[in-house]
Amino acid sequence: MEDDQREEYSRDRISELPDEILFTILSFLTLKEVASICFLSKRLKSLWPNIVTLNFDASYALCELRRNGSLRKKKRSWYISWVNHILELHKGSTLNEFRVCFDLDWTCRHDIDSWFHFAISKRVRKLELDFEEVAEKTWPPGLRSYSLTKSCYDYIRTPHGLSCIGLLTSLCLRFVKVSGEVLEHFLSHCPLLEKLVVEWSKNLVRLKVASNSSALRLRYLEIHSCLALENLEISAPNLWSFRYYGQKMALHIENAPHLADVLIGGNLDDQPAFAFYPLSSYLCQLETLTLEMSAYNMMFPNFPQLTNLRHLVVSVYGGYDDNLLVLTSLIDASPSLNKLSLELKIWRSSTYNHAHSASNATGKPILSLKVVEVVGFRGFKIDVDFVTYLLEHGKMIEKITINCCHPSWIGQIWECESIKEREKARMHALQLKSKAPAITEFVVV
Repeated sequence: MEDDQREEYSRDRISELPDEILFTILSFLTLKEVASICFLSKRLKSLWPNIVTLNFDASYALCELRRNGSLRKKKRSWYISWVNHILELHKGSTLNEFRVCFDLDWTCRHDIDSWFHFAISKRVRKLELDFEEVAEKTWPPGLRSYSLTKSCYDYIRTPHGLSCIGLLTSLCLRFVKVSGEVLEHFLSHCPLLEKLVVEWSKNLVRLKVASNSSALRLRYLEIHSCLALENLEISAPNLWSFRYYGQKMALHIENAPHLADVLIGGNLDDQPAFAFYPLSSYLCQLETLTLEMSAYNMMFPNFPQLTNLRHLVVSVYGGYDDNLLVLTSLIDASPSLNKLSLELKIWRSSTYNHAHSASNATGKPILSLKVVEVVGFRGFKIDVDFVTYLLEHGKMIEKITINCCHPSWIGQIWECESIKEREKARMHALQLKSKAPAITEFVVV
């Protein structure tokens, strides 16, 4: 190879790119990936301390902790050192995103406090603290969770802190103990906040989602497994999606003219019907509705017309001989329903035989339904009856997909386990093909 060819071959072309492009490249990489490619370019190495996205996602290591809890202390020490080292090197003045994701609890509060102060002081736009507990066997989870300390709350109430949180657009707190008072402070002083997620917060008892200003931008609100929550008040003129997963509580919703996506689920002893009355004024405008419930004693009120509902998602826990046909009242109330997704988590006795026939339920023709997805089909009375009903009344169904794998197993290493059970379920699913309309594509996996 000629000298000039060698020189051309070894030329650092990456360093010739403008700063804006290099920052864009770095923003799409994890910190681990950034560290591994910086040797390719001198300018990358000099620029990366100024990147505006700090994503400390070490969820890949959580699986190892699940298998070996004794590694937790060692891994925590490694994770904390990693984050602290990067923050010491960071030179940027602002952050678009700051995310930490690892199994940490209150014993790590001093380091977490410093990370919180760091992110806020950088006028972060998206802040996520996710301290999923993987080694604890206590119930409920979150008893040892990190609690947002008084020093953190005091900081965001100072003039400097208030100015710094003003650019926040997304706040996600998982396994973080946080009170309604702190969350309401963010809602009142973050005029750009569009997304709020709170999960497994033991300290959340009451929350009022509103603002002193009528310009509250909040579009997405998710409250998940906050088991102490007693009262939730929502007044959010721009709210588009509300997702609540937890026990029955006092729910009040007003001034939500753009609400179109709702999820209600959680405690199997509390049917999601408790939320229907507070939502009654908005049911007619929903486009997507997701319900998680127990098939035992399932009941629904008399629904108004869900005029705009296009997609209904139902996740059901039930026994092999439970009845899902009560869902037909919900389907009948949805004249524009285009897609139905059913997720089945079925338990049974070892002596129970697969169902071979469905009940002769009568009902209205379902003329708008085009797509049906069933995950967790096992071939028992609970699913055979319901799928048969859909096939006999869904005259315009274009495609139905039946997945015989348990929903919790999809994508996991044990997805292929219980092959005999799955093959038996597939056989019973295929027997239903003859009931499908002629235009229907019938897929079994």
